[in-house]
Amino acid sequence: MLAIFFRSIGLHLSWFARSLIPGKHPAAPLSLKRLVFLLLGFPLFLAFQLVHWLSFLLDELFFRGYRNIAIEAPVFISGIPRSGTTFVHRTLASDSEQFTTVSTWEAVLAPSITQRKLIRVLARLDAAIGSPGRKTIHWLTGKAAGDFKEVHEVDPAAPEEDYLWLLPAGSCFILLMAFPFSPWLKSTAVLDQMPSAQRDRLIDFYLSCIQRHLYCAPEGRRFLSKNAAFASWVEPLATRLPDARFILCVRDPASGLSSQLSSLNSARALFATDPDGSATSAHFTELFSLNLSTLADLENGSSAERIAFLDQADLRSDPAEILQETLKQLAIKPGHELDQCLSHLKPHTGSRHQHSTSQLDLKNNEIDVCLKPPYEMILQSKRRVRLSRN
Repeated sequence: MLAIFFRSIGLHLSWFARSLIPGKHPAAPLSLKRLVFLLLGFPLFLAFQLVHWLSFLLDELFFRGYRNIAIEAPVFISGIPRSGTTFVHRTLASDSEQFTTVSTWEAVLAPSITQRKLIRVLARLDAAIGSPGRKTIHWLTGKAAGDFKEVHEVDPAAPEEDYLWLLPAGSCFILLMAFPFSPWLKSTAVLDQMPSAQRDRLIDFYLSCIQRHLYCAPEGRRFLSKNAAFASWVEPLATRLPDARFILCVRDPASGLSSQLSSLNSARALFATDPDGSATSAHFTELFSLNLSTLADLENGSSAERIAFLDQADLRSDPAEILQETLKQLAIKPGHELDQCLSHLKPHTGSRHQHSTSQLDLKNNEIDVCLKPPYEMILQSKRRVRLSRN
């Protein structure tokens, strides 16, 4: 943990210093808006991460027993972004008797046991006086989310991606939108490009966050995770957790990439980076290609019997059948709540998020040569969950 802490502080300070060099990074030009973020927003963000680290220290002093928590039969949902991972996650999370998962408030505000316990005490006090704090937080969350609500539902109490736990470690992939010049942040989505010692420490940190979560959860619950940027994490996690199961969602790569780039427009505007979007487009095209290839390779890996591939087109066509077959394939028995949820699922007709593949600034062969082949391999995989009528 100490090595992760010092590396995180060093990373944050280096990002800040490098950002202040005019003309150094074309994808992060030093505009007035960028300068406001660096001088006002970034110090507050860094201070918040230091609060997390102080809370981690308090965990070691007062709740050290979390280290003895076994992570038994966890379920990880991943694949490529914008492929249905959120829908699958929130559907399975309805099985509260079997699973425990991370909520938005926990991921952002309380990665430590200390913070979780403190916030729950404050929440009870707030409820006793009519919940003004909860109402204010929901209002602020809605305002902060802005147009992003059309892309991804934002609710403090809703299940969320736990890669946000990696923010204190300076290793959350979303930080790449603020610091697009960082090789380290790029490597967090492609773990095999990371030095093995650093990779092992990062996975250790992530697993310790899961243990902290389970320490506060009802006894006997299975941990349910969703991280759309964790395709390259599947094999390392499968090695560390031999009884883990993996639900991996994919989508037509042109449509998925278009949706992903469109969803990042608000982040580019917030951090005043990549004005024309070209750097983001190039990086995510490469990332989609690498991660689709990584997923395709899992077909012949040691964890092959513990994975299930879901294609978004099938998931939209008949979500109930696809998820029921997925659970059967992975030997996961749904509880009563999940059975009820699955019985009410209907075909998905579309999304409020509007985007177009015609807006992709890509040469045709980048899709056909780099993205389509691994996607087609996944569709042919014996681990793919298929509709009975196909």
